[in-house]
Amino acid sequence: MENLASQYTVLVVDDVPTNVMLVQAILKKEGYTLLTTDSGAKALRIAQERHPNLILLDIMMPEMDGITALRAIREKSNVPVILITAKSEDADKVLGLDVGADDYITKPFGVMELISRVKAMLRRSQKSQEKDKVLKLGNIVLDREKHSVTVGKEPVELTYKEYELLKLLM
Repeated sequence: MENLASQYTVLVVDDVPTNVMLVQAILKKEGYTLLTTDSGAKALRIAQERHPNLILLDIMMPEMDGITALRAIREKSNVPVILITAKSEDADKVLGLDVGADDYITKPFGVMELISRVKAMLRRSQKSQEKDKVLKLGNIVLDREKHSVTVGKEPVELTYKEYELLKLLM
């Protein structure tokens, strides 16, 4: 994973510039491509336009807090999100995870912990994406990369709508 870090883009969202610079310095040293912003609203726009592989999201921000931003992100995307926040109460953690966060790190955090959690999240996300390229249900195989369907070993010709419907149902 270390030598593959450059193929991953991480969006860092925090309204405190020193926090952004700290996370940026840590992850840039690991080789990640970084995008940064200071608000949840801007994070939504960047996530839609740039499709990062991971989002590190603060909760307490003006304009749009991290929980509201996370809800909006989850309406359109399954991108992995790690909340990084000073809010350390169990209720805050439960709320963040229930809304759709994949992980939760409280400030202050250790450098090695951040790096390990980022790597673990990207590793799980990559495995999930690879697994989702081929869907299998009984003897039906739908290959999302090749846009093909086979039943048994026989290829099946489907219209676009039929293919999309089958993919949705599988």
